[in-house]
Amino acid sequence: MSDLSLLEEYLRDPDPRVRRAAVEILAETAPGGSGDALAWALADEDPDVRASAALALATLRPPVGEDGVAALRLAAARGADPLVRGTAEAHLRVLVDAHRSLYAQGLADDEPQIRAQAVLALTALRAADAVREAADDPARDVRVAVADGLARLGTADGLDQLLDDHDPVVRLAALDAVAALGVPGELVPRVLRSLSHAGWQVRKRAARVLAGASAADAAAPLSVALRDPVVDVRREAVASLEQWASREPGVLAALTEALADPDPGVRTQVRWALA
Repeated sequence: MSDLSLLEEYLRDPDPRVRRAAVEILAETAPGGSGDALAWALADEDPDVRASAALALATLRPPVGEDGVAALRLAAARGADPLVRGTAEAHLRVLVDAHRSLYAQGLADDEPQIRAQAVLALTALRAADAVREAADDPARDVRVAVADGLARLGTADGLDQLLDDHDPVVRLAALDAVAALGVPGELVPRVLRSLSHAGWQVRKRAARVLAGASAADAAAPLSVALRDPVVDVRREAVASLEQWASREPGVLAALTEALADPDPGVRTQVRWALA
């Protein structure tokens, strides 16, 4: 009965005594995948089942996969009782500490793909400091992974460097991360700098992201972007300015002036914005 597949139905049994017995068997036999199963048992509706799972995790420290990490993160944030939350937090710390050195080696690997995978793994483990350390990696794909990772971790710390990256693809990824974080105020000046980037794709993305900034910060620079030589940038600027047209006289004036844009698509978009 040590095979996890044989225990799964008992872990879902309506009788909490059966579920607790299944958890205890997992603790005794530790089959492959038991770490994930025990992590999810922390969410059981019965306090005795949760306590047994917490004890097993604290005692055995079994390996936990990506699914189990998700369960531990959920338990740490919304566990039904202090024992569950404390056990999940402790196990997550152990996982991070145990894997940090391994993934740190991955960040030093000669292959960029290995380093990018290490960033993804560290992101899954919520190791924000380690993810930020890879922001100056020489490979574009790794720096892109860092930008995405910081967005997933909900932290703006480290994005300032990526927003000034020399590679347009990395800048695009950093701008997307800023948007995902709700355009933190401390990053707005760097986003504004991207409005004058040599690459029109970067300018276009910056104009889109600035829709999430305040009118005080973004309205004037976006009004200047209405005169960008690239149509796509001007259209993105119109789309971002539209929200302020009815309450910001400067925006209204800039959009009214844009009715004379040489591109018919931009002129149509401006009419819609003013309407």
